[in-house]
Amino acid sequence: MKRILLLAFILTGTTFALFPQDQIITRNNDTIECRITRVTRNEILFEIDTKGVTSSGKIPFTEIASYSVTNPPTGGSRPASPPGAMRPASPTGSIRPVLADTGPLSRLRLSLNGGAGYIFSSSEKAEESMVAWGIAQDNAEAYYNDLKLGIYGSGDITFMVTPGIGTGLRYKFFCTDAGVKGFFDPDDGMYLIYGTYSEHIYVNFAGVSLFYTESVGRSRKLSLYASWAAGLTLYRNETETFQGNFLIAGKSLGMDGTLGLEYRLTPSMALGAELSAFNSLLRKIEMTDGTNTETLELEKENIENLSRFELSLGIRFYLWNR
Repeated sequence: MKRILLLAFILTGTTFALFPQDQIITRNNDTIECRITRVTRNEILFEIDTKGVTSSGKIPFTEIASYSVTNPPTGGSRPASPPGAMRPASPTGSIRPVLADTGPLSRLRLSLNGGAGYIFSSSEKAEESMVAWGIAQDNAEAYYNDLKLGIYGSGDITFMVTPGIGTGLRYKFFCTDAGVKGFFDPDDGMYLIYGTYSEHIYVNFAGVSLFYTESVGRSRKLSLYASWAAGLTLYRNETETFQGNFLIAGKSLGMDGTLGLEYRLTPSMALGAELSAFNSLLRKIEMTDGTNTETLELEKENIENLSRFELSLGIRFYLWNR
């Protein structure tokens, strides 16, 4: 009987020597007792011995909360440190957190957004001018309320210098239009002209951006981000009046600030929502009727304020894993 117990003890020790019990703890607080054979940038490979039958498996870092290695194997199968994680403090294998929440660092971030923008500058003086032409006050207010609200879209390409900081290029597009019909006073003391007054406004912006992001929550799939950009604003206004059609164009410096929230669907794709504030003042314009072109320096009280708030939803792509 003693010989049988001794033999069983030796066999048990041999089994544990061949299959040291490493541990992988998932984000669902499940524990996997195994032998870790390899750690790659994206996943951990392991083996499990069940009554002498060896099975292998793998688990991505996005599902791992922590792991430990009791006796790191030698040779080509030695586990490599995962991105953002530290090696165990001692050979006995203390549990260590996995800091890389979505695998390796994705150097390139692409973002596409679409939504609505609202120009928040005052239209009081413009409404007074329209009323002086003969348009009712209510119609003038409705006209400029329509003109302030428009369609907004943006695109970003960002190079991530670190997991949280990046720099790149930002493009924004905004368009809006409004129209009103009625009798207009040409101020000749004789006639009233029935016609249409309408505007189709297009604002493009392209600039250099700075980007910062930080994960929130235990799952690290949710993150907050902020960006700031400065660049060139291009303004185009196609105007139809009772006096004829005009094209008004101009350019100026623009600045943009953005706060956003995004949720990672996969390591390479996310959905997001963002609120942004855009600021640009147009001090000089060119006006043409197709024949004559005139450049105007706008007076202080007539400066065209293109500033607006924007709310949008979009999709993000994370590429070029390094």
